[in-house]
Amino acid sequence: MKRLSVSRFLRRTRAAAIIEFALVVPILFLIVWGIISFSRAYQRLNALTSSLREGARVASTLDSIQSLANRRTTIRTSIHRFSNAFGYTVDTSLVTIDASNLVDVRVSVSNYPLFSGLSFVGGLSGITVNREAIFRCERECFR
Repeated sequence: MKRLSVSRFLRRTRAAAIIEFALVVPILFLIVWGIISFSRAYQRLNALTSSLREGARVASTLDSIQSLANRRTTIRTSIHRFSNAFGYTVDTSLVTIDASNLVDVRVSVSNYPLFSGLSFVGGLSGITVNREAIFRCERECFR
């Protein structure tokens, strides 16, 4: 009689592991998906910051011989080219170039969407960041 009750007990607990696994796996996948999503957003943020820094560096070394429109185009092109190296293209229409104080040049971006590649995230798609890079002008910058 004792053997019969032990075998019944073993049969009942066999399905418990499957049920526990089915309850835990969605939570585990959600955590892994969140880690991947935030790491991609952090990678985009680093690419944006580095691209703006490269644009400001290029802007600080440009000649005043070029026209103002040509200098802005050169800066935006360098930002675009540098961001492509990271695999994330920066929208250069959001980039602002300011050299009004004639000492340094500021290249900035406002309201840049951080999770733009992840449209299925939901509420995270509205998160935007502001970044700025400042370099001292090496030549007669924007005069």
